[in-house]
Amino acid sequence: MDRQGRGSYVTSAGAGPSVGKHILMAYLTPEEAVAGNQLLVEYMGERYPVTVAVAGATPLFDPENSRIRS
Repeated sequence: MDRQGRGSYVTSAGAGPSVGKHILMAYLTPEEAVAGNQLLVEYMGERYPVTVAVAGATPLFDPENSRIRS
């Protein structure tokens, strides 16, 4: 929740086959929108752990697979 009581929420979601993960777009408070921040997303009554990746920072797609090899 932000200072005005508004909750963060996911605006869209989809599979990310190039990165082997699901990708969610969301509105987050500035305090939550920090790359690497660990959050929970609730979907159909279940909670799932997620890690924040900020658009424009390190790209999610790694065509050389350098992060997988390391």
